[in-house]
Amino acid sequence: MVRVISQETYNEVVNENMEQFSMTPEEAIEDAVKQFEAQGIDLSNIIKDLILNDDNELIVSYLNQINIAIESRNYGNIHHVLDKLRSQLDKDIARRVYAGKKGTYNILINLMKACSNNATVIKAALKTITSLMTGNPDLLNDEGIALQIQILDTYPDISTLQLLLRWIRECCIKHELNRQGIFNADIFSKLKKILIRDDMSGPELRDACAVIRALVLDDDIRQEYGKAHEHAIVIAKGALNVLTGLMPKYKKDKGVVGDLMITLAALIVRNEFCQEVEDAGGLKFVIDVMIDYPDSEKLNWQALKLLKALAGNDDVKSHIIMSGCGPLIVSAISRMRESECVVTAGLACISALTLRCSSNAGVFYDCGAPLVIIDAMKAYPKSVNVLKQAAWAIRNMSVRNKAECSEFITHGVEDVLAKALKQHDSKIESDVKAALRDLGLKVELKERWTGKGVSMSNGID
Repeated sequence: MVRVISQETYNEVVNENMEQFSMTPEEAIEDAVKQFEAQGIDLSNIIKDLILNDDNELIVSYLNQINIAIESRNYGNIHHVLDKLRSQLDKDIARRVYAGKKGTYNILINLMKACSNNATVIKAALKTITSLMTGNPDLLNDEGIALQIQILDTYPDISTLQLLLRWIRECCIKHELNRQGIFNADIFSKLKKILIRDDMSGPELRDACAVIRALVLDDDIRQEYGKAHEHAIVIAKGALNVLTGLMPKYKKDKGVVGDLMITLAALIVRNEFCQEVEDAGGLKFVIDVMIDYPDSEKLNWQALKLLKALAGNDDVKSHIIMSGCGPLIVSAISRMRESECVVTAGLACISALTLRCSSNAGVFYDCGAPLVIIDAMKAYPKSVNVLKQAAWAIRNMSVRNKAECSEFITHGVEDVLAKALKQHDSKIESDVKAALRDLGLKVELKERWTGKGVSMSNGID
């Protein structure tokens, strides 16, 4: 369990170092940090250099000024105060936690409610509350969600809408209950209205897609069960055709195209969704992107992620290979081997496309995948992700293609897999041993459980 301390406890130790041991402020801070870290205490929520900057007084001062403005209804200079407060919050998570304890969230909510017709203040407040809740989403409550929906309904200008969407996204990251609360407030119907608007801008679309992806995350370790799958199904049913239809419209905008592909990849969680995206021209569009932008690392990574997701449907999987994607995938891995993201996504693609499909595996043998896979493992010996995806790709390409899998052995795969197993042991043990087994190589398999020879009774006398 992570051990934490309060800001006050930390400050006491720093002051004690200065008073009792005549340390300079810098020395006192360094010594205090070493003491606490040696005890295994997490200091991520602590403002370590507070004694040098006295930022706590600045934060409290700004909050007082905002409260006075709310009480007096005089907001003439308040957006400058908000900008100064935001600059403090952007320094680190510790300052955001401290500000949260001082009531910053409620003050900002009250300010936005009081200034509902003042676009300048609303924009500054949205920026500030987004900074406050970056990595600190626990502050959101029902009042905040209601305000988000209200602003979505009442502010048509693009700049305000984008700032609001960025706040909503931040609230969803690593917080399952926030996601559910926002989703249950019918956020999707509001997002869909943005997606189908004729005058929607590219930046606006990207922010809307970012919120959609955040709503289908499953990244909150505090919650045993989440609703990412349920959210994805609802959104996919209502927006897959819209998102796929937007691809040709923005084909010249690399940023928008990439966001659309990665959003579709997050939503196609069912067999029929994969088919729907292909039927709407999604597969052809992905292929065009990989051909038109061969040097774009990010776009190729996003395209590979979508291809892997589409491979969840067996018919689409066959169409992907028949459309000539095999050589494109292998080429992308080889061409961008310095990008771990592209390499990992490419190997995952090969693994998904060759799963239970010997003919697809044959295509990858024909376009030189074995050597590319082995080279990727050699290039990233410390990356568990790369090694796992490579092991799965090797296994899926070998299990039904015994005659062709000798190509892996010829290129020295046994030694590469052995080194990976030795370096990472239990993290990739089952994956590497499965690959070795299906290659027909020697492997020591562990017997996980054996009976003890004790006779069993059926409980009937």
